[in-house]
Formats: sequence, C-alpha cells, structure tokens
Amino acid sequence: MIQTVLGILLILLHIVCCVLVWMGIKTHFLKVKKYLIGLVVFVPFWGTICVLLLHLQRLTKRDNRIEPGVEKLRVNEEIYKNIFQAASDMDEKIVPLEEALLINKPGVRRELIMDVLNDDPEEYMDILKQARMNEDVEVVHYAITAMVELSKEYDFRLQKLEKLYAASPNDPEVLDQYCNFMEEYLNQGILEAQMEKEQRVRYIRLLNQKLKIKATLHTCVCLFKNLMKNGDYVQAGEILELMDQKWHHREEFWTLKIQYLAERKMASELQKCLRQMQEEHIYLSSKSKEALDFWLD
Repeated sequence: MIQTVLGILLILLHIVCCVLVWMGIKTHFLKVKKYLIGLVVFVPFWGTICVLLLHLQRLTKRDNRIEPGVEKLRVNEEIYKNIFQAASDMDEKIVPLEEALLINKPGVRRELIMDVLNDDPEEYMDILKQARMNEDVEVVHYAITAMVELSKEYDFRLQKLEKLYAASPNDPEVLDQYCNFMEEYLNQGILEAQMEKEQRVRYIRLLNQKLKIKATLHTCVCLFKNLMKNGDYVQAGEILELMDQKWHHREEFWTLKIQYLAERKMASELQKCLRQMQEEHIYLSSKSKEALDFWLD
C-alpha cells in the first residue's frame, strides 16, 4: 500500500515538473529549446535537472559575452573587409583564359592550366586544345595529360554502354542513354579523324534505330547533322523531307535546310527557300539567325 501511494506521489511530482518546465519554456523564463521537453517527460527528474543545468549554463555565458548587436556588427565588418580585399586581389589576377595562354608569363599559364585540371576539364575542352599548341612544354604536358585522361574516361563509359546495349538492344531507355552519351562524346572533339568517323557511323546507326521506334525532332536534328558530317547527303535529304512533313514551321527545319542547300551549292533552291521563309513568316531565334548568317556567308 505504501509503495503504491509513493508511486502515485512520484508520478504527480513528475507531472508537476513537466508542467512547470513547459511553462518556463513557453514564457521564455527557461532559456532552453522547446524540444528538450521530451527529455523532461521521458527521463523523470534527471531530465528536469539537465534542463535546469542547461538553463544556468546559458545564463552564465550570456553574462560573460559581449552585447550581441555590437558583436554582430563587428563580425559583419570583418567579413566585408575580407570580401572586398579578396575581390581586389582577384581583380589584379583576372585574365581571360584564351589570353592567359598567349601572354609571356609561364607562371600564369601553368596556374591557369592547373585550375582547369582541378575544376572540370570537360568544360574547358577548347582551352585544352589551344594549350596543346603552347610553347610552354609544361603547359602542353598538362593539357595532353588531361585530354588523355578524359579520353580514357569516355572509353570506359563507352564500353559499359556497349555491354548494356548488347544485353538489351531493344530497350528504349538503354538506347536513349547510349545516344545521349554518343552525342556528348562526339561533341567533345577529342577523337582522331578516323576514330571519329567510326564512332559517328555507330551513332548514326543508333539514331536510325531510335527513329524507327519514335520520330522526334531532336533525333532528326542529331541524325541530320551527323549524316552531313559523314557526307551522306542522300539520307540527310530524306531526313529533311521527314522534318518538312512533321515540323514544317519549326526553325530547326529551316536552318538545317539552308545548311543542306548551302553545302550542296544549290543556289537557286537556296534563294527559293529564303523567299518561302519570308512568305510564311518563319520565326527565327537569335541563335538560329546566327546559324543562318553563317551558312549564307
């Protein structure tokens, strides 16, 4: 009987402690976080003691610290000083990437090429190609090393996709993944002429397979561009006809048609095409206008 009464008293005392702690937290009398009420509820008495100790610790720190507003201003001032100092230092060192390879400062050139290697070489492929022709032997070495490593990485990814495709040649997702990789791989420009031609033939075969499954504008554009680079004007013309049927008013069709006529030196057809564009009020974006100007020149 005595144990039962004692147990009830302890439970009531625990409930009172929980209520008092919760009220102290809600009224901000206790300088602790709200989630600590869980500790008080699930760890009787010891949880309350821990919360009180944390409260006393925060009060002690508050008494000993500098006024927060003043300290915040001081910290902000130091941050701004550091930012402006860093910006000032950087302004003195900023040099366009292309120009940095040309100036007569080996230290700057080497620092540039190391930054490219440490950052993302794929994003600076044009710079690496220029660096291969640099007079600085060390810069040339770094550039060639980076391109070789990139080539190895692409070869490794290509082998994985070849195995994946061989296992599931009719899987549309695998085919999409393979085509996307080939587009990226060929656009890097790291392949030698003969190897590039072989890989482009493979890419064309994959795009033709993709076209049989579903004809999309992107697939047709990629297929047309690669056929033109391989000099297959017959199939390129067939792709243009397909695009004319499905996407007659799209600017991609018209820019590719002008490229086709310009490369084939079909002057009369080209003039007719330009008049047709004016009559049909074909809209061209700034990017397409640049491509149009290039082929017309």
